[in-house]
Amino acid sequence: MNVIPVFLFLSMKWSILIRPFSREDTNFLKGIAILLIILHNYYRWVNPIIGENEFWFSSSYIMRSYIFLRTNPLELFHIFFNFLGHYGVQAFIMISAYGLTLSYQKKHPGYGRFVLHRFDKLYPSLVFAGIIFILFTLVSTGELIGMPLLADMGIQFTLFANLIPGKAMVITGPWWFYSFIFQFYLVFPLLFWINKKRGWVGLAGLVIIGYLFAIFLYQPLVDVKLNPYMMFLGHMPEFCLGIFLASRQQIKLPLWIFILAILIFAGGNIYEWLWPYANLGAAIILFVVIQSLVRRKHRMKNLFAGISWIGVISMYLFACHGFLRSPFINLANQLEAPLVSMVIGLFFVITASGVAFLMMYTEGATRRWIGTPEMRKARLGRFLFLLLLVVGSFAFLFFKADQKQRAKELNTRDVVIFSAAHDFETPVTGRYDLFSDSIVNGGSRSLILSETHNFSPGFVIDFDTIELNGLSELDLTTMLYATEQDSRIHLVMEIHDKPTGERIEWKSEYLTPGKFNSGEWFLGHFNYKIPQEYRMPNYMLKFFIWSPGKSIWYADDLRLEVKARRQPE
Repeated sequence: MNVIPVFLFLSMKWSILIRPFSREDTNFLKGIAILLIILHNYYRWVNPIIGENEFWFSSSYIMRSYIFLRTNPLELFHIFFNFLGHYGVQAFIMISAYGLTLSYQKKHPGYGRFVLHRFDKLYPSLVFAGIIFILFTLVSTGELIGMPLLADMGIQFTLFANLIPGKAMVITGPWWFYSFIFQFYLVFPLLFWINKKRGWVGLAGLVIIGYLFAIFLYQPLVDVKLNPYMMFLGHMPEFCLGIFLASRQQIKLPLWIFILAILIFAGGNIYEWLWPYANLGAAIILFVVIQSLVRRKHRMKNLFAGISWIGVISMYLFACHGFLRSPFINLANQLEAPLVSMVIGLFFVITASGVAFLMMYTEGATRRWIGTPEMRKARLGRFLFLLLLVVGSFAFLFFKADQKQRAKELNTRDVVIFSAAHDFETPVTGRYDLFSDSIVNGGSRSLILSETHNFSPGFVIDFDTIELNGLSELDLTTMLYATEQDSRIHLVMEIHDKPTGERIEWKSEYLTPGKFNSGEWFLGHFNYKIPQEYRMPNYMLKFFIWSPGKSIWYADDLRLEVKARRQPE
């Protein structure tokens, strides 16, 4: 007898009963989700770094996970959270839509009242996190954050950072979620109306729109330093799942759908064409698994209560854990032992939870203090007093810090601590590049970049071999010649972790039509301000030119300078 048809028949007959979540159950789900996210954001920077298919896809990540696990089975905990922990975000997305739908069905507030209420619940945690980030930086470095970081914080506070190229994850990576979820709040009443009028057909249409957006606009958005998976449309399927589940008292989920979700989830981390659907598969799996755990909560009362408490402070944990993780990550990488990394990760969770609880308690106390007077004018006065006190205090501190920085800069200057050049007059040993002697900028030859030879020779800088004091920026320049106006080319910088060989940063100056004229030489320039977290040993920088298309390019006189801000000797 063929087993597969019998299995399919039985899976169509069997189903999983999905019941409504209580508030306590919702907190348990949030607790599971935030633990996945916190430990993912810790382990993704603990060696070995294997990568994950969250905002970008690579089939090599799952192979690396397998290789590291086979080499050292003790890395199972590490690899699980590194590779899969980010799917906790899908649980948050789904439960946000689920909870909003239940609430909206009962109260039906006006649009302005709804958005203002959601803003009031969301924004204070971000503001408190910003204040703690400034204090944390002051304590850990002895200095206030500089004006560039302050400007980035201002961008995050607009709640539209994910729509500004390259700014979604500034200050701390997890903050991208604030802009993302607030924009979902802005459109939720429309989604609710569509579900009310059209039911599951309307939701299915929204799911299709979400997939079309994520699949067809992924590369164009990435090319301009945006990402559809940092925008609410990119996660429309998970939102619609939450709305659908909340609109029904209970659902019998056919077993074959759950099995299909597992297959899509697994396949989406192996095959790029399935990757866009992996998030929805993960959301279904998490919902079913957590429902199963909830039904057994009487058997694990203490564990359930503990995780539910973490769920209560989850919003504050989301806000603060990103910038608190650095000391724990550095310690784990220094000690380099799987079991020790687990212990350090546990202390990181405990520390972040303590800070999150203090944030929640402080916010509650502040709200009570502001709301104590019966007179509305008195309450407004207290709010304005507190606002002016905080803003004024930090404005004074930043003014003094800016004065100190300006005085320091007057006594420092840019010093070139490393320079290198490729004139492309002679071949680089071990490479088989193509050269032209007819289209040249200087000398007698230039490098040809084509579909089959699309990477130039480059430069490598080992941070163990240079003095890192005052390291500030890198300048890459080259003369370029495009044969066609619609050609494209990248000036690329990569940062690699030497112990693992992993690439941990990739930046480029993307030269597109409109930035040059074809048929003539022009100067390509890439300047990179080196973040503080990369100014340390064990890192290695690579620079090169990359032509991603079929067009022919010519390159000449490639120059690199590494600069530091130092006082004259």
